[in-house]
Amino acid sequence: MTHPLHPVLVHFPIAAWFFATIGDVASLYYGEQVGWVAGVLLVIGVITAVLAMVAGLLELARIDQQSDAMKIANQHMILAMVSWSLYSISLFLRLDGTTLMQPSSAAILFSILGLISLCAAGWYGGRLVFEHAIGVQQKRDN
Repeated sequence: MTHPLHPVLVHFPIAAWFFATIGDVASLYYGEQVGWVAGVLLVIGVITAVLAMVAGLLELARIDQQSDAMKIANQHMILAMVSWSLYSISLFLRLDGTTLMQPSSAAILFSILGLISLCAAGWYGGRLVFEHAIGVQQKRDN
């Protein structure tokens, strides 16, 4: 594969988690249905993030282990795992068995913290692409 899969896959959990966090906050004003939708988005985000993280781990091997890019990649990876953990906690705090309930204040707090961590992970991911050209396909001379 000439194009890395990780940058394609990360858009799904990012969008799901972003809108889940918005939904969590909105559920304070608009009620249980919005909170339920936020919970469904968390499920989607947690599952699709696992796929994105596996793809990212496979692509990590392409980075020179001694480079500055590897240091940034490690920070990116740690923050992404922290985000996944915070959103997973938020999801489990709203589960009653397998039923999604209205998010508690703690569940909403974990979503907000997850979004902050996700933004930081995205910052480091952007640095990998724009500063170190990780995952950028080089032009071929024909």
